[in-house]
Amino acid sequence: MLRLISILLVLVPFFWGCLKNDNNAALSILDDSTPALYPFNGEVDTSVTTSCGQASPATATTGTTPGTTTGTTGSTGTSTNNTRFSVISQLIFKTKETLNIRFQYDSTQIQGNIDPQQGFILAGGLFGKTVQGTQGTVKWFNQGINIDTSIQNVQQISFFNIEIRLNGTYSTSSTNTATILLQCYTTDGVNCTSVTTTSRCFTSDNKTCIVQNTSGDAKSVIISGTIKCNAPNIVPQ
Repeated sequence: MLRLISILLVLVPFFWGCLKNDNNAALSILDDSTPALYPFNGEVDTSVTTSCGQASPATATTGTTPGTTTGTTGSTGTSTNNTRFSVISQLIFKTKETLNIRFQYDSTQIQGNIDPQQGFILAGGLFGKTVQGTQGTVKWFNQGINIDTSIQNVQQISFFNIEIRLNGTYSTSSTNTATILLQCYTTDGVNCTSVTTTSRCFTSDNKTCIVQNTSGDAKSVIISGTIKCNAPNIVPQ
């Protein structure tokens, strides 16, 4: 009995730690001169973050499958095998920061690139600053992102475990960025438009895009670390 109690005392903190970190971001914002400009450790607020993201099919590949033959004639069918998806994720942390990130996912790979048009933005909350950019990579391992490639339409992501390395610009000026960032179509990357275009951007007012900071106090930085998200209200597909 004592041995069983000892084992439980060891295992309970371990499993509690795993459960506690199901919605954790452990990130560092680095620049050339500072070892750790800003260590960001946040917990995703699942009461307002309804899902870990949304995946939409990117380009599909079509393969030919044998058909059935009747008499002297036959038929050939086609099947779609799409492994690539465009993922957009908006995470709201308990300290009110938001991380909006868009990247390319391919189930045959272990990492994908940040979308060169929308990219990412970390802003608001206790952080009170803004880091944004359009370059970087997202890595996943095994079942690190819950995307069902057999579903060839938009699907909600119930969980992911990713590692990010993002190149962006940090501004020491405070930000008034809204908690929930919208997306809008744009033709110039600066202004929103009602016309459907191939380019989109993040916006706080649905009028102008939140563009990368080029002011004098802005500096180039790298965001690196891991993010875990588990949205309990989304049923895995």
